[in-house]
Amino acid sequence: MVGKATRAYHSPLRAAQAEATRAAILGAAVVVFSERGYTGTTMRAVAAEAGVAVESVYALASKARLLELAFERAVTGDEHTGRADLPFAEQVDFQAALHAPDQREQLRLFGLMSIGPARRVAAISRAFMQASVVDEDLGKRWREQEERRYADMRTFVAAVAANGPLRPGLTVDAAARDVWSTLNWYTIWLLLRERHPDGGVFDDQAFAGWVERTVAALLLPD
Repeated sequence: MVGKATRAYHSPLRAAQAEATRAAILGAAVVVFSERGYTGTTMRAVAAEAGVAVESVYALASKARLLELAFERAVTGDEHTGRADLPFAEQVDFQAALHAPDQREQLRLFGLMSIGPARRVAAISRAFMQASVVDEDLGKRWREQEERRYADMRTFVAAVAANGPLRPGLTVDAAARDVWSTLNWYTIWLLLRERHPDGGVFDDQAFAGWVERTVAALLLPD
């Protein structure tokens, strides 16, 4: 008697539930890593924030891998932004800044598009940097993501340079280095999360204006 071939069972409902659980865990991981840092984060705390069993968190990833996944989620956005899993350089707002018709408009759009990523990424970058000191593999991942961030900044600077001159003697590579090093996680974390000497913190409009003015000072002729 010839046995019947088995066919893999696929349940759209089960797949949707699994994806919802994954999204909840990653969203919770962004929150917990951002608030507690790497060493202060526990899988149980992530599970509690997500409203799932701790076994579900362990089934998704190890703590180190969970940090990587949470960081990627913070960079690319989530289902509410409409940009889930889309690399930063391919996102609509970044592309709009690249293809704006003049330098000043490019910088204005760059400032505006920086608000969301900055608020999502600054605090979890702090956790990632802390983890990179104690975990060699995460240290390598941190360096890789910084290389990607530099590449994105270079892409933007090259687009600005294509629309007009940069400061005298400034090359695209040097300008990209200046933007990459100035718009780093610690500077942004200070601006958005810490209280200023004047007693306030940056709101979205103030932050976008600061990015626009700072990048203009770095790149454009007087």
